Amino acid sequence: MDLFEKKNARATFFLIGKNIAGREKIVRQIRQRGHEICSHGYDHINYWKVSPFRALSDIKRGWEAIDNALGQKLNKYTFRPPYGKLNIICLLYLLVRRIPIVYWTHDSGDTCKSVLENQKIQILTTNTDGTVCLAHDFNRFSEGTEHSLIESVRLALEIATKKGMRVMTISELLNSKN
Repeated sequence: MDLFEKKNARATFFLIGKNIAGREKIVRQIRQRGHEICSHGYDHINYWKVSPFRALSDIKRGWEAIDNALGQKLNKYTFRPPYGKLNIICLLYLLVRRIPIVYWTHDSGDTCKSVLENQKIQILTTNTDGTVCLAHDFNRFSEGTEHSLIESVRLALEIATKKGMRVMTISELLNSKN
């Protein structure tokens, strides 16, 4: 969040509900610092591999975890499906509730064993007409990768600044397209 603040940029954080417990203060800081909070479900399960109603419950539990951390009862947040998978029940539920469903245009590759390279970041910042870059707050294969993530974000923000690109939240991006 400090890197975004230095560049006067805001980001969207898609939170996994089960990871919120014990980190409520960070969730509130995300909101207080002007970033957007959205949901990535509760358990990060593949909705194609569980029953539709288990998947629907996962969406609702994710929203509830965010609400509990923020001390509110909104019960709906923009949603990014885990693994990019939705079943028809969840899709219809989200559409009926008019919940934006967000995917990504570029995957930073930060969940792969290789470290994100400068060249990949350059590719991520080539589209100036609304790129959604997927990045995670961890590396699934090794410990101590926080420095790599921070360096990748710093470099991406630096390149965006040099190219005159505006870094914004998902809601700002969606509203700019209307």
